[in-house]
Amino acid sequence: MADQALIARSRTLAKLALGSAVLLVALVLLLLFVVDHTTVSETFLILWGLFLLLSAIILGVALAYVFMTRGLKGAEKEPLGETVRPAQEQGPVLPPEIPADVASSVAPEVALRLLSGDERRLYWRVVEAGGAILQKDLVGTMPFSGSKITRLLDRLEIKGLIERERHGMTNRVRLSEAWRAKP
Repeated sequence: MADQALIARSRTLAKLALGSAVLLVALVLLLLFVVDHTTVSETFLILWGLFLLLSAIILGVALAYVFMTRGLKGAEKEPLGETVRPAQEQGPVLPPEIPADVASSVAPEVALRLLSGDERRLYWRVVEAGGAILQKDLVGTMPFSGSKITRLLDRLEIKGLIERERHGMTNRVRLSEAWRAKP
């Protein structure tokens, strides 16, 4: 997914282009009522038509971009699978299907808070599978592409929450020894 700041800046630029193109089209169309078209040369009419065409193209492209990126604006603010909890409430932020006693035995609250929403979902999928699962099975059960799962697993491995070992043509993903040893 693209950087949110870049999307916000490009949406602002597209809205500016959209507003400018609407203004230009309106001004060019008003020209029909202000200028007597019988006294105007053919060259002016051709240039007027090209200007109107270019303004309409800019208008269409900017409008299409604004509508196509409309859903991306809020997509990163609340990742899927993340639950919103009051600040005064204690305990780790968990998906509703993970019992609190299982969560406390797997990883401390601090480690869970450091995970992004997608990392947390993937981590809990490994926990639900009993602490070990094949990477190809993760690809089949999660709503992410294979490359995104690989990137998420890389981040979890760097943070020391999981370990990967080769298993034929795929990897076996399991909780790291440090977290499995926790009571």
